[in-house]
Amino acid sequence: MALIGPECTTTVLSDRFFDSESGSLVPAIISVENGVVAKLSSGQSLPAVAFAGKTINLTGLLVTPGLVDFHTHLFHGQDLGVHADTLIKHGVTAAVDAGSAGAHIFPAFKELVIDKSKLRIQSFLNIATVGTTSILLQGELKSPAYCNEEIAISTALNFPDEIIGIKVRASKDVGGDFAVEGFLKARSAATKLGLPLMVHLGPAPVDVEYILERLGAGDILTHAFTGWEGNNLVVDSKPRASFVAAKKRGVLFDIGHGMGGFDSTVAKVLIDHGFYPDTISTDIHTYSKEKVVGLPEVLSKFVALGMELSEVLKRATTSPAEFGRFNTIGVGTIYPGMQADIAAFESIEAEQIFSDCHGHSFAGNMRLVPVFTMINGEVLFDRDGRAN
Repeated sequence: MALIGPECTTTVLSDRFFDSESGSLVPAIISVENGVVAKLSSGQSLPAVAFAGKTINLTGLLVTPGLVDFHTHLFHGQDLGVHADTLIKHGVTAAVDAGSAGAHIFPAFKELVIDKSKLRIQSFLNIATVGTTSILLQGELKSPAYCNEEIAISTALNFPDEIIGIKVRASKDVGGDFAVEGFLKARSAATKLGLPLMVHLGPAPVDVEYILERLGAGDILTHAFTGWEGNNLVVDSKPRASFVAAKKRGVLFDIGHGMGGFDSTVAKVLIDHGFYPDTISTDIHTYSKEKVVGLPEVLSKFVALGMELSEVLKRATTSPAEFGRFNTIGVGTIYPGMQADIAAFESIEAEQIFSDCHGHSFAGNMRLVPVFTMINGEVLFDRDGRAN
C-alpha cells in the first residue's frame, strides 16, 4: 500500500541530489503533482520556508532518480524468479528481466508480472521457448526442440512494447552440445528483428572470443566481469584485445552480479585500465539474492573498486534507462514533465568489506543503504518515516 498517493502535491527537499545531466551532487527542491515532476530547482541553498501540500525532507541522504536494474529474474512462481516489487525497497523503480520467459510462456509473464507490478518492467525474450522455467531441470538449450527461432520472432513482434531484445545463455552447462547452435539461433533472431542480443557469459567451452566477434553495436554481454578461468575479459593482467575491439564498435557490457557473474580481480584490472561497465546490475534471483542483497550493495562495490560515485550512479540510472527503452517516460532521470521516480540512500562513510562471486574479499570506504522509494509520485518504501 502506498504511504503517499500520486494525487498528493508533494515537495521533496534534498541537500545531496544527484543531477544526472551534470553528474554532480547539489541541493534540490523537487515538486511533484499527480505523479509527475512539476518543477525541479537545483544548485541553490534550500530556503527555510514552508511549502504547500506535503513536504518530505530527505536532507542528509543521497537522492537519485529511481534506480534501473538491467538484469533481473522476476517471473515469480518459477523456482528462479523473485517477486518484482521486492526490488522497490532497494530504491529500484524499473527493471529489465533477462530472459526468464521464452515464447511459450511470455504471455503469462506479461499478464502475471509485468501488468501487475508497481515496478516498470521490460524484458529480453529467451531464445528457448520454455525460458528458465526451472534451473533445477536440464539447461533450457539442451533440447533443440525448445530453441525455435521463428516462434521467438513472432512473439517479439506480438509484444513490441515489452520485449526489447533476445537473450541466450551461451554456456556448456546450459546448452550442452547444442550451446553454440543455440547461440547462433539467438543471434539470427535478434538480427532479423533488429533488436539487441543479450548473451550470458559462462564457463568454457563456449569461448568468449567466439561470442565477442559475433556481437555488434547495441548487443550486450552480461556477466561481463566474471572470472571464469580462461573465459573472461582479462588476459595476462590486461584487458583482452577482442574486448577492447568490441567496446570500440559499441558492444555493451553489463555486470549481472548473480552467483558467478562478478569477479573483483577482473573488475579491478578493467577499471584500472579505464574500462567501465556500461550497466551495473544484480542478476537477482532466488539463488543469488543472499549474495547480491540488492542493487545499492552492488553499486557500493564498484565505488570500492575505484569508480567515481557519479559514474556508478549513471550506470544504474540514465544508461540502463536508455538501453532498456524506459527513458521516453523519464525513468532514470528527474526532470519536469516526467514521472516522479525518486530514491534516497544513507551513505555509510567508514571502512566496509565486500565480497564477489569467486571467493575474493575487498575493502571500500562507503556503502549505500536504501531508505526511501517513490514511484510515479507514490511513496512505496520509507524506512525512516520521512513522509509521515
